[in-house]
Amino acid sequence: MDQFDVQSVKEADRFAYWHEEICRTYCRAETRALERGMFHGRLARSQLGSLEVSDIACDATRYERQACDVRGAPSDEFLLSVLREGEGRLSQGGRDALQRPGDVVIYDTARAFQYAFPQHYHMVLLKIPRRAMLARVPEAERLTSIIIDGKTPLGGLAASMIQNAAALDLRETAAAAKVGTSIIDVIAAAIDVELAGRAEAPNRHDALFERARDYVATRLDDPDLDVDSIAKALYVSESTLGRIFAAHGTTIMRYLWQQRLEASHRALTEGRAAQVTEVALSCGFTSFSHFSRAFKSAYGQSPNKLLRATAES
Repeated sequence: MDQFDVQSVKEADRFAYWHEEICRTYCRAETRALERGMFHGRLARSQLGSLEVSDIACDATRYERQACDVRGAPSDEFLLSVLREGEGRLSQGGRDALQRPGDVVIYDTARAFQYAFPQHYHMVLLKIPRRAMLARVPEAERLTSIIIDGKTPLGGLAASMIQNAAALDLRETAAAAKVGTSIIDVIAAAIDVELAGRAEAPNRHDALFERARDYVATRLDDPDLDVDSIAKALYVSESTLGRIFAAHGTTIMRYLWQQRLEASHRALTEGRAAQVTEVALSCGFTSFSHFSRAFKSAYGQSPNKLLRATAES
């Protein structure tokens, strides 16, 4: 079992070390401490066949895997967490989940997500290879950020197995692999029973809409992104894609335009760029004058004015 505790690092470097460890172990994500003062975090990790289980205790923190992280540091695992203490707020695929102790939730490292813990938390995190997960739960990609209640019989069994697995330190590889297989099987059963027929579980059209939104989010910087390229990437016709977005009261290009404007607004308000042209290009705009007009129309002020206000604040 590998263990990591920031207390072994000098205080000034603790959060940076925690960020590096999280990115190295799971996936690259922006990490922010939500409280001032001395930072505490510890992690114990072990292998169970193809699965990796970690016991994590940490101060209030927010993790955000953005589209640029998905492109720059691809990852292809599902993460499944069981919360022991604290409260978790997970957002992925247009869904928000409020996680309380005992609850189980799944998220996908191949897509953007935000996972925030507003206070000290303790959880067990299971890393599952995509192939192993999809072999048992083919619809896993559209079931992220949906709570599996730990108070139900199967949900409680899955949560209990995962938490107990974190305490194991199996030296025998064959035994560890058997335990890992059993855990995935119980998780699959819990998902089948707890999520089957749930109103919030998306149908096929919702799943396609979610996939399209995720695809757009990871390619906002591509000025050539259009209906044709999106439809081809998702293996659907342009007309099918059009109907899906029409059902949500918009068109694919209008949605793309809105997402580019929102991304540029976030970049400017968060001070992530020194020049407006840099923001425009990173969000897929090729005409600066067109971008400026659209931005002012959407937000009531020019991007240059917002950039100056952010710099002065």
